[in-house]
Amino acid sequence: MMKTAVIAITKKGAETARRIASATGADLHIREGCLKGADGAVAFDSLSAHVRGIFHEYDGLVFVMSLGIVNRVIAPMIRSKHTDPAVVCHDEVGRFVISALSGHEGGANRLAYLVSSATGAEPVVTTATEANRLYTCGIGCRRGVSAGEIVRAVKGACTMAGISVGDVRCLASAWIKRDEPGLLEAAEELGLHLRFIPRWMIEDYYERNPRAARSEFVHERIGVHGVSEPCAVLSSRNASLVLRKTGFGGITVAVARERLTGGSADAGVTKGKGRVLLLGGTTEATGVAERLADEGREFFVTTATEYGRDLFAERFGGRVIKERFTEESLRRFIREKGIETVIDCTHPYAGLITAAAKGACRSEGIEYVSGIRDTGSDEEAAAYGRTVTVSSLREAAERIAALGARRPLFTTGSKDLGFIDILNGMDVFVRVLPYEDSLRACLEAGLRRRNIIAMQGPFSAGLNAALIRQYGIDCLVTKETGRQGGFHEKLAAARECGIWFVVVENRERSEM
Repeated sequence: MMKTAVIAITKKGAETARRIASATGADLHIREGCLKGADGAVAFDSLSAHVRGIFHEYDGLVFVMSLGIVNRVIAPMIRSKHTDPAVVCHDEVGRFVISALSGHEGGANRLAYLVSSATGAEPVVTTATEANRLYTCGIGCRRGVSAGEIVRAVKGACTMAGISVGDVRCLASAWIKRDEPGLLEAAEELGLHLRFIPRWMIEDYYERNPRAARSEFVHERIGVHGVSEPCAVLSSRNASLVLRKTGFGGITVAVARERLTGGSADAGVTKGKGRVLLLGGTTEATGVAERLADEGREFFVTTATEYGRDLFAERFGGRVIKERFTEESLRRFIREKGIETVIDCTHPYAGLITAAAKGACRSEGIEYVSGIRDTGSDEEAAAYGRTVTVSSLREAAERIAALGARRPLFTTGSKDLGFIDILNGMDVFVRVLPYEDSLRACLEAGLRRRNIIAMQGPFSAGLNAALIRQYGIDCLVTKETGRQGGFHEKLAAARECGIWFVVVENRERSEM
């Protein structure tokens, strides 16, 4: 553990220094007369003389004063980055905490993040390794989660965002997770700094962003409406989310990217080589495609549906291919186009294309990267007393009949409507994409036109609730689609309206 001293020379600085010392366990050094009631604090008269005496007694020094003063005071003692202590400078009011000396070897970069977690100040780290990384990962997790699980979740989120862990500057979580062993160990294993965001900053984030996604489940437990998304944004500057809150079985991860206002817009981007095939059709695939385009990579985007084609065509034009691949046709495409990497961002329930992609990549000896969202188990859904979990749509229909529901709404698509016969006598509604194939499938299954809601998302919780009330729905059926698939907005609407919430588990993926 780093032996640290916090040093202040003014009354205002002394108050800030006391907060830092209390949160980090550091020794407190205060100029005489600046702080009353500072039991255990070391008092001094001359700053330069005092620093000269303690410079090599500590592993780290945190100066709560201007950087100019610090530079002049420590200059005579500086010898080598291999022997000098870590030096960090924190302004009196808590705006910035600067890694000033021995950033890597001495640990000043790490110390700056530690102090930032105590005060909320923005860590200023100028070493090239950190400065050129534009991404931050916000993490929420249940108590007791292992480091291995968090590492896998971070790597999975990075893949979904189209980046590598090497593009990430730091991990961030809420103040309440400061002593979570798995999180601390995961950051160490990944070689990343870890910043804890104070409660007041997260509360302020939601006040300034009234449209930000909110979780009442999280609010009931820790007093703020979310962790991963605000922490990802707040741990950077001028940042926006490139991957929204995504669940990984008890862990949530969000990824934000800093937007530079000057210099190279591609700083920190890893330039890849080789042509890429992106299996798309989902909203998160657009982020991967944009990332590839920003990098100047050669790539194709494939989709099996009209919706997917429309989603990508406007942005990526001739790179978009609408085709339902088999393993054989995919192998042929890979050879013809010289593909070296396949990134799979297909729908979580599209198991056939994933199996085909894995097989084709093995046969052709190229890289397969999974960017499929992890729908995982959902604590919020489990906590809702009217949630029913089933393994298939037919089982869902059987359970709905047993529950006595009369007007169910299925938001599970138009591909498999063979369960309709089980619900004979009920007023069954379906919500599908507004495409001819979808409407034709509904009519062929025997659904009445007035019971077909043909709309394209995204759907907010408010819009879902309005549809439930408009049509008198008493049971909402969904697949386990995760954050990007609108799962939480459906759950929120079901809870608000007090209706049954039937979740069809993704057994196909779990058995692959």
